Amino acid sequence: MALKPVTVSQLNEYISRVLMTDPLLGNVTVTGEISNLKYHSSGHVYFSINDENSKINCFFPASYVRNLSYELGDGLEVIINGYINVYKKGGTYTLFVRTVTVAGEGNLAMAFQLLKDKLSREGLFDPAHKKPVPAFPRKLGIVTSSTGAALQDILKIITSRNNLVDIIIFPVQVQGEGAAQNIAETIEMISSNDRFGDIDTLIVGRGGGSAEDLWAFNDEILARTIYNCTVPVISAVGHEIDFSISDFVADRRAETPTAAAEMAVPDIREIRYNLEKYKTDLLSSLSAKVKSDGLMMENCMLEMRNAINKRLSEYIHRLERMRLLLDENNPSSVLKKGYSMVTDMSGKVISSVSDVKEGEKYALTMKDGRIIFAACDTEVEKNAVQV
Repeated sequence: MALKPVTVSQLNEYISRVLMTDPLLGNVTVTGEISNLKYHSSGHVYFSINDENSKINCFFPASYVRNLSYELGDGLEVIINGYINVYKKGGTYTLFVRTVTVAGEGNLAMAFQLLKDKLSREGLFDPAHKKPVPAFPRKLGIVTSSTGAALQDILKIITSRNNLVDIIIFPVQVQGEGAAQNIAETIEMISSNDRFGDIDTLIVGRGGGSAEDLWAFNDEILARTIYNCTVPVISAVGHEIDFSISDFVADRRAETPTAAAEMAVPDIREIRYNLEKYKTDLLSSLSAKVKSDGLMMENCMLEMRNAINKRLSEYIHRLERMRLLLDENNPSSVLKKGYSMVTDMSGKVISSVSDVKEGEKYALTMKDGRIIFAACDTEVEKNAVQV
């Protein structure tokens, strides 16, 4: 007896129920290479997963895409966990994706480069956006595992270099599922919470490990959280040869957690040594300056003294010449040579016999005194003088 006919939609609905209840197809894990990758404006992602001979169409719902730890790209080999269901309108079966994991180091490197290129195009690595790390922080935050060796290395370096900075430890999960989200949420809490507003610098990182162990620091959400953090961030992930997306987006990259500690705080001993050196150099410079200025002042004073002495000598010489000239023209000097001088009683010198009046008194001055006399017989004396 033939079964009653069903519609296409009913058949697809039945097939969907069968597939959903199948224990294998309801929780299947498949590996393959991504192709035909498309991001929809709704947030859903569509792609195919292929091997050498076959392909399966995949649907990655937006609600699961938000938890993705990798940047997808064509050619990327992945491991997908999900379930098989029917796309009822097309009548084709589809792999509905729950999680995507990148397979192998080569594919991890490809996923790393895909995300790095994407964030670089968006400007998240732009040096102009990077905040300066304070040279003398008062309070330092450390975001890392509370049980890892990296934390002990950081604390040892900081306490040996600087006992003036306060340290706050923010324990987080640094590897495995949920690690990136845990780190991002912690940084967001520090950045947005006024209670931690006085933290000057934040060290975010962990010690070394495999590429899979370090992968939490290649997460896109964590990268954007570090980029938007209001506190300067030093990224310290793994060893010197390890590079993470966090390194590129952070304000500073340290090769190791130890290097991050040295970068975050100054060495007080070195500062004291430099201050003493600057003090010694300054005092030496000042002493040399004073000595130089003193010598310059002495030379200046000597030049001034010589100039004054020269000028004084000139003045003394001129005065001596004037003195000799005065001595030569001094009437007293003439009198000492045997000459005499006639003056009237008021002291006016009589230089001509015509000035002599008969009966008037005159003074005859010689080198050893004066004679007062009255003029008489002036006419005869005049003739005698004229002779």
